[in-house]
Amino acid sequence: MNRLLEEILSYLDHLNGQCGLQVSVHFGKEKLNRMPESVLTALGPYNTHRNPYCIMVKRNEEEHRKCLRSQQVVLQKCKKCGSFCGVCHAGVYECLYPIYEDSAVVGYAAVSGYRKKAPPENMADMELWRESLNPEEIPRTLCDTLIPPLCRMLELLFLCPPNSADADPEYNLIFHYINEHHNRITLSEICLEFGRSRSYISHMFKSRCGVSIRAYCNRLKLEDAKNLLDKTDLPITEIALDVGFGDVSYFIQLFRERFSMTPLQYRKRHFS
Repeated sequence: MNRLLEEILSYLDHLNGQCGLQVSVHFGKEKLNRMPESVLTALGPYNTHRNPYCIMVKRNEEEHRKCLRSQQVVLQKCKKCGSFCGVCHAGVYECLYPIYEDSAVVGYAAVSGYRKKAPPENMADMELWRESLNPEEIPRTLCDTLIPPLCRMLELLFLCPPNSADADPEYNLIFHYINEHHNRITLSEICLEFGRSRSYISHMFKSRCGVSIRAYCNRLKLEDAKNLLDKTDLPITEIALDVGFGDVSYFIQLFRERFSMTPLQYRKRHFS
């Protein structure tokens, strides 16, 4: 892996771990088209908000569409205003910082997971909104110090990306689409979205990613489940449904296979 890319991933882990921030990175369609596969795959896990409330909101298809539309609005605002703070449609307060390539804004970094004192109207889950979002003021000074270097590192990476010839616009968009919709996507829906056959999509994704679409989505859903187990006291059954598993027994089986313990054992170990 490219050394700078390794440092970016390490810095993202540092921000999300030791610094206690919830940082994600997002890119416009044009940049996704041109992104080398190694960069796309490496940044994929950091391309979503993983706090419990956001995971729950995205379970609703209409709310998820609003989230995706708001990302495009944020990107356009970053192009006009630079960095700014605001509240998304679901009531999550966040600070946004533009990511540049050749002086053009191609994406943004988000520090999320905070809430204002007054909840938005038509709240999807008031209790989870209160429990999982930070009620304190967003640490703007800290963010203004730590996030611009991340954006600059990404800008430097884009100046001389690893394997720059290894960019497949179609695969990139399919990979990104699967990441965004992993909690309820079907192969038929992917085929309809991109106008390709089931065999073409299945073979292309597995040959490039190394696993089937179903296995990849299950992996992402299990990571979502870990976040809910870490940060909430929601029942195991509800967590399984929230992350996209209709069969609780199947969820427990996959969780045990991946993490060598059941969800309940994981939760007990985490809180012991």
